[in-house]
Amino acid sequence: MLADRQLETFNEILSDSKKLPISDDQLKAFAKELDSLKKEIEAKIGQQDVDYIKTVAQISQYSEILGRTLIHFSKDLISWSTGVFLLYIHLMLDNLEIKHHALHGAYDNLDGAEKFHSDVFKSDSPVDEESWKYRHNHLHHSYTNQIDKDPDVTFGFFRFTEKIDKQFFHLFQPLLLILNALGSDHNLNLVSTDLFSFINRIAIPGYEKLNYAGVKKEYDFMSFLDSTKNAARKAIPYMSYNFLLFPALAGPFGALKVGLGTTTAMILRNIVSGVVFYTGHMTENIKHYDVKPKNRAEWYVQQIEGSSNVDSDKLFSIIVGHLNYQIEHHIFPKLTPNRLDEVAPRVKAICEKYGVNYNIGTPFEQITSVFKNGIKYAWLIK
Repeated sequence: MLADRQLETFNEILSDSKKLPISDDQLKAFAKELDSLKKEIEAKIGQQDVDYIKTVAQISQYSEILGRTLIHFSKDLISWSTGVFLLYIHLMLDNLEIKHHALHGAYDNLDGAEKFHSDVFKSDSPVDEESWKYRHNHLHHSYTNQIDKDPDVTFGFFRFTEKIDKQFFHLFQPLLLILNALGSDHNLNLVSTDLFSFINRIAIPGYEKLNYAGVKKEYDFMSFLDSTKNAARKAIPYMSYNFLLFPALAGPFGALKVGLGTTTAMILRNIVSGVVFYTGHMTENIKHYDVKPKNRAEWYVQQIEGSSNVDSDKLFSIIVGHLNYQIEHHIFPKLTPNRLDEVAPRVKAICEKYGVNYNIGTPFEQITSVFKNGIKYAWLIK
């Protein structure tokens, strides 16, 4: 019995020791290993990556053409549904596997990938690219989960940490998670241009007093006009292309069928894209910060412990833009997407070696975790 109690005590001590902060020497060694891994993978990037993204772009383009053709000429539910599915595949690949990484600059220095350069690439979405790059690349990726800097901590109205002031509308957070996912494309445009902040200031009493990080420094009338212009310059052409051009081509008897098919494909894309965003930054055990990291080593830790992964197969990873590897994407944001699954096991091993939390789970586990976390901070924690 004494030996059993001694073993139990030792195991408790060992368990607690894993929670101790990393020493400065360990932190430097941890960062050095990640830096070495980054250099090793970057040295491999070349024609193979260019060929990969061109192939994905072709599949996306062919999926759109075939999908819209089937929707347009469909005479039965099967051909219409097949067209909707193919259009959904196009929207997913274009927005996540291609756009997300292109706008990060993953292809900026690769010969033959000029059309995917971050300065010129335009996606089939309502999201303004320039606004997205500033909010996402500069604010979110530089200051991941820092309360005063990262607008993605709340994404406009969410609360997933006790560091955010609790307000009456957080009681509806589980429902808001669903509604936000349904319209995630337009919501992302509103958040990226910060027009959402103006809408919330008008619609929600006391919103301007909350400790929410925004994109803009000032919220005056000129800033409102700027946000409106940025939001409209991409949303209007996008809506015209999808909901005026193609229904018009279908004629008065086919317009409804085409419009419904396009809407269904977009809703499917929005739900999956929204869930990908949620599972990358809203699961349990995600950390939030009050201060910025002092050095690159601390930045690595904050990026890793402020993100979470979804364990899945290769096909799922391609469909969701390899953003199920959110941890790897955050520490190596300019890495081409087809390299993320290659580095993931090694990043995980390095984290385990130094006791850095590597949050990963199945799709069901991570989605469940998001809603459990949302309910906790909406109803249970003040």
